[in-house]
Amino acid sequence: MGKLMKYELRKTMFSKAVLLVITGLVEILYLAGVFLKWDKGLGFGIMGLVLCASVGIFYIGIESLLIWHRDLNTKQSYMLFLTPKNSFQILGAKIVENGLSLFLAGVFFALLAVADWSIGIIYIGGLEEFISVLQDFARSFNVNLEIPVWDILIAFFGCIATWLLMVVTGYFAILLSASVLAGKKFSGFVSFVLYMVLMWADGLILDLVPQLEDFKLQFGWIIAVSFLLSAVYYLISGWIMERKLSV
Repeated sequence: MGKLMKYELRKTMFSKAVLLVITGLVEILYLAGVFLKWDKGLGFGIMGLVLCASVGIFYIGIESLLIWHRDLNTKQSYMLFLTPKNSFQILGAKIVENGLSLFLAGVFFALLAVADWSIGIIYIGGLEEFISVLQDFARSFNVNLEIPVWDILIAFFGCIATWLLMVVTGYFAILLSASVLAGKKFSGFVSFVLYMVLMWADGLILDLVPQLEDFKLQFGWIIAVSFLLSAVYYLISGWIMERKLSV
């Protein structure tokens, strides 16, 4: 399955490289704000990095869905299904590659945030002064800034898990559509409708997670349920590919 994962990775390398370059440019703006004690550069740098992380992780998932739709509805990737691999391996490689990409992107941006936070504290003159600079920037936009760092990180990785569930749900919706409407012009619209219905069902299931006072434990439950649902979609999708799909 390693070769299949490398094949999937090559399909998305360009967009990942573009994200890395943009992140690097925004990081330079942030560092200029730190070293020059330029509050606007610091503030816009942080906003840009948060945007790069959010949009970047979002696009990694969306691009995977677009590639999956193209694989199933065109002859562009027919060689993928001629490999001596079963459907579970082909689908598994896509899910693992995308999940790994989401995880590594999350780790990358989390480590970058920790490094930037540390650099800011060291060069601006301590935690209080660093936060003060950020709050001055936030007040210029009438925003009351609070920075619960660990809560942000936990929520961030919880969002990665739920986003992976959204991607796998999308795989399932596209597969259901392709198994009946492969090559049809409106197959994309049908996939979207199925996806919205399935996401609504996922939301109902996640709403059953008990509300806990412990924020960390709450997100732990959400992450566990998201992975469980992703596994269920994967198993059903693999079965459909083996029995019903004709590419």
